[in-house]
Parts: sequence; structure tokens; C-alpha cells
Amino acid sequence: MKLCGGYNIRLAGRPAGRVDPLPEPAMLLLPQRTRRLRFNQLLVKNGQNVRCGEVLAVDSTHFGVPLLAPRDGTVRLRVQRGHILLEDLSLAPPQVAAASSDHGPYPPLRQTLVDLGVWPYLFDAHSDALPDPAVEADAAIVATTHLEPFAGPRGNVQLVKSLEDFLRGLDLLVSLVEGMVYVAVPSAGGQLTARLRQGLAARPRLQIVDIPLRYPLDHFNVLARALGLNPRRGRSVWGLRTDGVLALDQALTRRQPLLERVVALGGSGVLAPLHLRVPSGYPLDALLAGRLVEQPHRVIDGGILNGQAIGDQQLGISVESAGLTVLLEPTRRELWGFVRTGLDRISYSNCFASLFRPRYVEPLTTALRGEHRPCIGCGFCEELCPAGIMPHWIHKLAYQDALEEIDRSGSHKCVACGLCSYVCPSKLDLRREILDANEAIRRDLHTAEPSETEEVVA
Repeated sequence: MKLCGGYNIRLAGRPAGRVDPLPEPAMLLLPQRTRRLRFNQLLVKNGQNVRCGEVLAVDSTHFGVPLLAPRDGTVRLRVQRGHILLEDLSLAPPQVAAASSDHGPYPPLRQTLVDLGVWPYLFDAHSDALPDPAVEADAAIVATTHLEPFAGPRGNVQLVKSLEDFLRGLDLLVSLVEGMVYVAVPSAGGQLTARLRQGLAARPRLQIVDIPLRYPLDHFNVLARALGLNPRRGRSVWGLRTDGVLALDQALTRRQPLLERVVALGGSGVLAPLHLRVPSGYPLDALLAGRLVEQPHRVIDGGILNGQAIGDQQLGISVESAGLTVLLEPTRRELWGFVRTGLDRISYSNCFASLFRPRYVEPLTTALRGEHRPCIGCGFCEELCPAGIMPHWIHKLAYQDALEEIDRSGSHKCVACGLCSYVCPSKLDLRREILDANEAIRRDLHTAEPSETEEVVA
């Protein structure tokens, strides 16, 4: 297997290697919109009392995936736009029996994963979309690490106390797919990694895939292409991370719904970065209170390259939230910035004085640290691209509206990792340009083909 490109992004604000619980909140604010889901069909009424694990709403356009009540409480609707508010919460969730999967539209085990809230942890390895529970999986890819900074909980943090649960979850995953399960393990030492490799080697339908510590070589699409996993017509290849395998184990072994998740909280704006265990809907204001530097900041749901800035449209942890990134937001221009040597800046171009410093991490902010200018043809974006395309060339073609040439250049291979934009010395948003060009190609050149939802990778 050959992996190309990628970059080790070293940023300050890495979450500590532990998982802390949070105190019970006074209320929960459950977002009805996530990156891939729209819980558009309400199944509860205003003022209704619900039990822990009860279905509040479903996404009728995505396989009936449910939004579950994380605690006992009283439903309040139309209080916060786009959210279901749950108040008068019980302090401890009761044991909840598994929902019946005998009469659902999907095979029993997959129906159980849908009913118990596990399905949002699964990805189609080639598109990042939610896989269809009715479609058989030819294979599965499991990534045991998160290489995009702060995008989600690190695998080792979750495995240090749950390795046996993880291995049991992999055994269950094997029973759900027809072919192999490929487990991507970083090329690093350590006692935990050795124990993980030993456990994987004893299982014949699990194959270890060594990956360098370079983002985005843990991306499901990148790994699927490198492994040559092209599913048969009408089949798919699943992608899961460590938390997805642990969720699968909890649902199929203990028959418990997934009501809490581990979220990474990191970045230059966090006083003490760490991992938190929280129920879905935990209010962001309460979660962040007392944890941030008292300076202007920006909160991002996800990592620095693929995350989305959080505004009024998201007030609580969603069922897909895996990481929160908080970056300081400078309010004034840096004085004489153009003559500074860049001792505190890490650059792929190695043109700053930081090149002569010992290895260190950069306290990244939202500042552009430069200005937009025309492409200089440095080729950095091409060197790092894991898909093997030429973003700088696509940029030039996009200015000419040359969609046919962009199509022939292989722009469809883009996995939207954002590395091209991150390393560009001209501050060009190459990632957005490629996504926009691909959408125009689908709309204008391939109108007969089904269009992928662009927000899945945005």
C-alpha cells in the first residue's frame, strides 16, 4: 500500500490524555441539524415527559436515524430555533432496554445500530456520507487515530481503559461485513500500541495498516484508494473511528443506546485542553464556562481544517460532535508584521527563523498572517496532496471556467482535507475552489449522475 502526501501539523493546545466527566446540566439543547443529519420529523410534543433513550425525532431523509433523549426530562419546543430543549432532567440515566429490531426495515443487527444511536458514527469510506443500512458492506476501515488537530478524541486516550471493549467491537464489526476489516494504526511505539497490535494479529479477518503520523493519511477515502477497495455495485465500504467501534460494542454487547460521547476540547484559546465525556445536547456555554482564555476567540465544531464555526445555529453538543477547537481571534493588525522573522511560526516553506528552533508547537490563531495574492507556482499544495492532484493547476483553470479540463485533471479525487489551503503562501482557499468546481461539474457536465451532498465534506 502506497500513501502519498500529508503533513504533520504541530499546534499548541493538544488535549490532555484523560477523559473528564462534566457535572449534570440544568437543561439540554439538542441540535436538530448536524453536518450530515436533519432531524426533521418530530415524534414528541411540547411539554411531554420523556424517558432516557426515547426517540425525540428522526431524519426521514437519512434512513430514519433517531435523535434520542439523553436523560429523563420534559420537552420544550420552539424555545431555541433548531433545537429540542430538554429540562427537569433526572440526575442519573436509568438502564434502557434495547429497542426491538425484529420489525424494522433493515437486517436485525444493523437495525439495532440505527435504533440505539450508533449509525451517526459510521461513514461511507468513499464519500464520507452516512452509509445506507440496507446496503451490504464489502469491507470496513477503522482509523485508530485522529490526525487533524482537535477534530476528535485521540484513539489512545479512549483505548487506554477500553482496549478489550474495542477488540470485542472489532469482532462484532467483522460479523457485519463480508470481507476484511482494515485497522489503521499509526507507525509509533509504546506499550498500548504493542498491546493493540498483538490483539489485532490474533484475529484472522483483521488486517493492520501502518500509517505515518501525517494528516490526512487517516482519512477513510485516502485509505480506501490506497488499499484498492472498490465496492461491488450496490455495496459499500464502511469507515469508523475508535469511538465508533466502542459505540458498536456498547450497542450490540450491552444493548444500551448511545447517549454520551467523548469530545476533544483544544486550541490556543483553551486554558487547559482536555477530553470530556458529555451527553448529546450539553449546552456549549456551560461546557466552555471557565475553560477559555479571556480574549476574543472563535469556537469551531471540529478541527482547524474541516470544522465549522459555531454560531447561534448550534447551542449544544450534537450527535456528531467529536471535537471543539477554540482559537484566539486577534482584533488588530500586527505592527511591522512584514519585517518580523517568524520565530513563532511554523511554515512548510521553511522560510521563517523558526526553522532553527528545536521542535515546538505553534499557538495558532484565526489571523491570516499574510495577505491574499496570486498563485506563485511553488507547488507546495501538489507535494502534500494525498489524492495526487494539482490544486494550483485547478486554481488557474477555475479562473478560466474550464470545467472540462478541471474534470480531466482528476479534481473528483479531492478528499477536502484542506492541506492545500493550509500551506499556501498566497493564502488561496484552494479547497473551496476545488469543491465549488466539482459541484459545477456535477451540475453542468454530469447532470444525469446523482449529486453528492457537498456539505458532507465541507
